[in-house]
Amino acid sequence: MPSRAPFPATAWTQVLTAQTEAPESREALEDICKAYWPAIYTYLRALGCEREEARDFTQEFLSEFITKGDLHKVAPERGKLRSYMMQAVRNHLSNARRDAARQKRGGGQAIVSMDEMESFDVAAAPDVADAWFDRRWAWSVLRRSMDRMAAHFEERGRTPLFDALKAGLANPELLKPYAEIGAALGMTEGHVKIEMHRARKRLADELRSEVASTLESGGDVETELRYLLSVLGEVA
Repeated sequence: MPSRAPFPATAWTQVLTAQTEAPESREALEDICKAYWPAIYTYLRALGCEREEARDFTQEFLSEFITKGDLHKVAPERGKLRSYMMQAVRNHLSNARRDAARQKRGGGQAIVSMDEMESFDVAAAPDVADAWFDRRWAWSVLRRSMDRMAAHFEERGRTPLFDALKAGLANPELLKPYAEIGAALGMTEGHVKIEMHRARKRLADELRSEVASTLESGGDVETELRYLLSVLGEVA
């Protein structure tokens, strides 16, 4: 198995890269935005923002976070990137609402495409807004890990196999019988079972790597991972 970098893209390492003048800085910024806007948008909706207001606030927050210096206040020593980002969004919303002279929103440059916006709509529920943020964050961690899994299978020319296994990786109850998968792909039941075992192990590694990249050095990866997996289904 080829070696992998200890930290994947879109995490503390991406934040640090984005603070430099390196050629890959812009890509790092875009990756940060693409990864975390669902958590930010959902959080703002749960805090009571209307749909368009939440969209504009999300774009504005990402723009200011990147271009107006807030990014340079971020460092791994501060702890979890998840906690830092959530507090930064809350502060931004509070400051914006307090500033009655702030110019009318809308029409500004879009930092990231929010085509999936409706998928992350929630009712206003300030009491559980933090839980919604964490759930969307956990979803982003899982999606990032699954995307890397998909790329790994594609490199092997086994995309149909990944397509057959991915639902079961996310939720074991959705996994079709190994014999059924094997019959559809021309594989033995035993071979499918081995591939699933390997896929589960790789996904666990990808999840740990993704989580580790959002923690301070020496952070408790297992505790954070258990927490994120637990909150994926908590908010109704």
